Amino acid sequence: MLPHRPNLSTSPADDRSCNWQGSIQTRAMINTIRSPASLAGLIIAAFLAVWPGAATMAQNLPLQNVPMKIGLIQGSGDEAGLHIQLSPGWKFYWRTPGEGGVPAQFDWTASRNVARVDVAWPAPRRIIIGKTELYGYGGELVLPLQVERQEAGKPYGLDLMLEYGVCKDICILRNDRLVLRSQETPASENLILLAKWRARVPQPAAQAGLQLVSHRLKPDRLVVTLQSQVPLQNPDLFVEGSPDSWFGRPEVNLGVNGQEVRFELPAGYPPDKANQPLRLTLVDRNMQAELVLPP
Repeated sequence: MLPHRPNLSTSPADDRSCNWQGSIQTRAMINTIRSPASLAGLIIAAFLAVWPGAATMAQNLPLQNVPMKIGLIQGSGDEAGLHIQLSPGWKFYWRTPGEGGVPAQFDWTASRNVARVDVAWPAPRRIIIGKTELYGYGGELVLPLQVERQEAGKPYGLDLMLEYGVCKDICILRNDRLVLRSQETPASENLILLAKWRARVPQPAAQAGLQLVSHRLKPDRLVVTLQSQVPLQNPDLFVEGSPDSWFGRPEVNLGVNGQEVRFELPAGYPPDKANQPLRLTLVDRNMQAELVLPP
């Protein structure tokens, strides 16, 4: 499968693949970007993001109907969350976004009394837009955050510069600043939200009762067999490798008892990455699990 090519037609109805629209001041403007290849579109988007003067090179449109709400929420102790509420049809990308997508970039350097922030990613789903397959989320989403303080016992403050994409008929590149000051008593509804989405973050495979039976990386295919203590129902597998590698939708062969499953995925990678480690995320109705295939 070739990389996603953004729609070149003047009417979005002609082809429902993603048109990229980037922004510099995203709370007020979006700049339309059309390109003959997704790579070129992403380069232009990055170019506009770091050189505001280049915005005059693209058509500026008022961002009147923002398709989402986004903010930081406080959890208990050193836990927080990135709370995203998307309008119907809009999608937010997973950490590995799929064809033509843009992974979110987190910059916490302006935060106070914060040594690091770990972002947890709930299990994604496959999203088809035109001929493009993306990995991500729709509707409401919370990314759980774990804060490590520089000085334990002292209050912290999160100050996040977030660059990310959201997608429907078009895709918009946004830059938002989000701020949160730690509170002694977090709101109960935030604790419920965080617990709900933390439960959807994939567990280590051993903890989830999942083990690797065999795997083989061929020049154009990856074949993986897994065994589960809990019967699987409709499993899917997401594979992450080096940035220049690609793994498509798997063919799934589920055993009679549902406890053994074989995945065969189309693959593309440079010859020098034949021994790369691969990160696998299995998603099923009652299970989300991760494991790493060694080189």
